[in-house]
Amino acid sequence: MKHTTLAFGLAAALLAGPSGALAQHEHHEHSDMEIASTAEGGGDLAIEYNFDAIVRTDFAGLVGPLALYSSTNPGLTPIEDEPLEGLWELDLGSTINMTVVTIDSSLQLQLGAMVLDSAGDSAEIGTHDATGEDSDLHQHPTFRLFLDAAEGEFGEGSVSFKLQGDPSNPTSYGDSETYTLHVSNGYLPDNENSVALDGARCQKAVANEVRVFVGKQYKRMAGCLDAIQDFKAKGHELDTPSNGVLAKCSTDPVKGLLPKIAADRAKALDKANGKCAGTFESVAISAHLGMGQCRTQELLSGAYSSALEDLAVVMYNDDEEEAEAALPCLKETQGETEDLD
Repeated sequence: MKHTTLAFGLAAALLAGPSGALAQHEHHEHSDMEIASTAEGGGDLAIEYNFDAIVRTDFAGLVGPLALYSSTNPGLTPIEDEPLEGLWELDLGSTINMTVVTIDSSLQLQLGAMVLDSAGDSAEIGTHDATGEDSDLHQHPTFRLFLDAAEGEFGEGSVSFKLQGDPSNPTSYGDSETYTLHVSNGYLPDNENSVALDGARCQKAVANEVRVFVGKQYKRMAGCLDAIQDFKAKGHELDTPSNGVLAKCSTDPVKGLLPKIAADRAKALDKANGKCAGTFESVAISAHLGMGQCRTQELLSGAYSSALEDLAVVMYNDDEEEAEAALPCLKETQGETEDLD
């Protein structure tokens, strides 16, 4: 899904407003990527930051048919404590740019007035003219995740970028290595409930409901896939599945495999919401359950290498694209075992 110009305009309006998108940033702990160089007065640009950390986004609103999630963390700031593991503070007057190397189509970054949503897009971060947060180089990009899905569905993506010096300055720093940030709406915010006991009950309820839901989904899906494997093992072709396979992998709009999983998720969300008033918003819990649903499909892909192909045949008349749309985290796996003899 690629966002549209209209989507960007509405997103900007949401983020500038007094409520909605701004309110959701209250859940984000302030964090910064520290910009430095690999040598005193020169070398390449570098960043000190834990890139294993997830950029957690919150629901910001609906933008036409799209659900928008956003965050303004992590930020960018010049490093102050040096030397640190071979990193040095930048020279005053250094102008630094961010250039996108790769970015998923569902993601968008904004630095100042510049929107970065394609490989090669670049924007100036600022000029190092002071220390710490007083520097023009201290900025907080807006990370936006656009999902062509209902509010509360799970989504994630990645953006890779590098830092570059001022191209007009021949003594500028060399380019940094490429860094990658992972953006997701599936991670819950810090539990900041002022009533500690209520917050603990909510956390426990969410954890329990996710555990139950994930287990039910795996059991239902595995039951279908096991029936398929047994049928194939007896030499039968999947284009004429048995009644047993059709029962386990039913496409009935009410009592079928996927409607039952959807009902399991709705039940889990309802139970978690009942314990979480004032702690986690329903849309955040829903996305978290969606992440559990996605990860379960990934596990099933690992356990059943032909799962996507088999379900496409049995449930979607051999239409693999339709199967991928219904089960977006069920991945096709390839590879052969190497003969070491």
